Amino acid sequence: MNSFASVTDGNDSLRTLAREATRGFVTSANDEIAFGVAFQIVSKGASLLGFEGSLESGELEMTIECSARPCISPETAVRITLTQNAQTHPKIKVSAIEYVSPWA
Repeated sequence: MNSFASVTDGNDSLRTLAREATRGFVTSANDEIAFGVAFQIVSKGASLLGFEGSLESGELEMTIECSARPCISPETAVRITLTQNAQTHPKIKVSAIEYVSPWA
């Protein structure tokens, strides 16, 4: 497989993982649960995608940004960014944005 194909596949996989983590976050009952849900989704998803242990080792970083505090409040924008810092591959940085329901 050529290098471009592996970067594209990595981009797509991580973008899907960021999107799923963001969806899980915004549908949570409160901030404490939301941060735990996002971490669990990324951790388990990374394992399934072949990035097992990458959060713990720092090869995969997750950042969560909210447009308001608490994050789980009506119409808050939540962005989750995943950055792959593997030394054997080019750096990949993807993000996804979701909004908390106006009725949260």
